[in-house]
Amino acid sequence: MSKYDQEYYLPFAAMDDSKLFVGMDKKTVMRRGHRKLNLSEGPMFYMNSYKVEDKKEGVKLPIPDIMIVAGQMVIPNEMMKFLRVFDLPGIQVFPAVYIDDDDKWHENLSVIHCYKRVDCLDFEKSRIKNNPKTWEEGDDHKVKQPSLCEAALNAIPEENRLILKINKVSLPHLYCHQRVVDFIRKMKYTGVQFIKVADFEEGMQNHEGFDGVTTY
Repeated sequence: MSKYDQEYYLPFAAMDDSKLFVGMDKKTVMRRGHRKLNLSEGPMFYMNSYKVEDKKEGVKLPIPDIMIVAGQMVIPNEMMKFLRVFDLPGIQVFPAVYIDDDDKWHENLSVIHCYKRVDCLDFEKSRIKNNPKTWEEGDDHKVKQPSLCEAALNAIPEENRLILKINKVSLPHLYCHQRVVDFIRKMKYTGVQFIKVADFEEGMQNHEGFDGVTTY
C-alpha cells in the first residue's frame, strides 16, 4: 500500500432518500471531455435528471451543496475561493449553473473540470483486471483496486495535486487530497461522501445501502 492511499479520497454522491440525480444539458455533455473549457462558450449547465417525474409526483428534492456528476464536482462559491488559492495544473474551477425544477438559475456555482490527467497509478500495488481477449497495449486499464504511485506524486508539490485524475484508466474518478476533504467536512457540505483510496474497491459505491467510508 502506498502512503498516498491514506491521504487521498474518492468523492461520490451521497446515497440517501433525498439524493438528487443531476444531469447535464447536451452542450455541457459535449464539453466535458479532455479539453480545456473556454469561458467564451458560457458556463456549464446542470439540472435534475428526473425533473419531469418529480414534478408529476409533487416531489421537490433539496439541492445539495456539492453535486457529483459524471466524474466532475459542482461546488459552491466558498469552495471555489478555497481552491483558487492553489495552482492545480490540468484542473479548471469553471463557472457552472444549476437550473432547478422551477427553472430558477443558481449561478453561484463552479465545476471542477479535469482536462489533464496524472500518470500516478502504481501498477504493482493496484489490482488491475484487463480482459486479455480484448485489451491491447496502450488501452486504458480496468482498475479494480487502485494504488497511487509514491514516486510519481513525490515529484509534484502537494499544493499542485490537491485534486487529480489518474491517466490511462477506464473509469477516471476524481481524487481529493485530505486537505480538500477536511475543508468540505469543516463546511459541512451536503451531497458528497468519500471513500479513502486504501478502502476503495471499484463497484462498492453502487451497492445498495452504501453510505461512504468517511475515515478521516
